[in-house]
Amino acid sequence: MDAVDQQALTGAVIKLHNLDIAELWLDYVALGGDASEQEIRDYSLGTGTLPEKERDALSQSVNERCAEADLVVRAPYSNSPLAVMHAGPKDPYSSK
Repeated sequence: MDAVDQQALTGAVIKLHNLDIAELWLDYVALGGDASEQEIRDYSLGTGTLPEKERDALSQSVNERCAEADLVVRAPYSNSPLAVMHAGPKDPYSSK
């Protein structure tokens, strides 16, 4: 998964579940994250970026919060596949 998709999906999970950024940041730091709380806030709003290691640490903290609350939708990791939906079976003779 590319960084932009991971950021958008992680931010969406944070917003969907109304997760508290300050609490997420504390969890994230406990997992070894190095970004500031403001950098995490900016990332979750789509106005800042994080390196892969930091994105995955944040996803882990988000997912731990989701697991504690028994929430189904989770944040992706950098190595998560991005599923592609197709409207129907692809024509094997088509170049599209």
